[in-house]
Amino acid sequence: MLGDYIDRGPDSARVLDHLIAPPPAGFERICLTGNHEAQTIDYLDGRLSLERWLSTGARSTLFSYGIDAEHLGELYGSDGKLDEHIRATIPRDHIDFIRALPIMAYSERFVFVHAGIRPGVPLLEQKDDDLIYIRQEFFEASRRLDRWVVHGHTPVDHPRIDGRRLDIDTGAFKTGRLTAVRIAGKGGRLLFS
Repeated sequence: MLGDYIDRGPDSARVLDHLIAPPPAGFERICLTGNHEAQTIDYLDGRLSLERWLSTGARSTLFSYGIDAEHLGELYGSDGKLDEHIRATIPRDHIDFIRALPIMAYSERFVFVHAGIRPGVPLLEQKDDDLIYIRQEFFEASRRLDRWVVHGHTPVDHPRIDGRRLDIDTGAFKTGRLTAVRIAGKGGRLLFS
């Protein structure tokens, strides 16, 4: 899973419940962090304001926990009580899950990451911000990559191969189309709804 499980639709809490639960028999589930999970942790740790977090889509996440931030903001005022309420309401297992998400998975032939990689930088020296936010520099280097990079972060109408990168983010939160890729041996198959 390539990240952005939250802030992208009305059921963020249920999505996290699903991802925390054991995967189906015979499957291993590796969930990577996306920029929305990183922003959630930044908010919870006080490095991002509630206003900034709400502007990136957190409203729908908070609604999924039964929190109407605007309404509660009117009741609590601006003395930090709303932040305390939000931090106390989000379940600890959800916070722990988000905190523990790895940022990249890779093999000899593939890299799986939320946004992409910085061209010319060894995998183990990549910066977290690039892995969850990069776009243009990564796109421009797609034909020079030394392995396939499967990523999301940049919604496309249909899964897109460009050089050695495969963008499978079909904007499920807007389009209802969720895309996956099955890789086996030397081949792969796109699966989308």
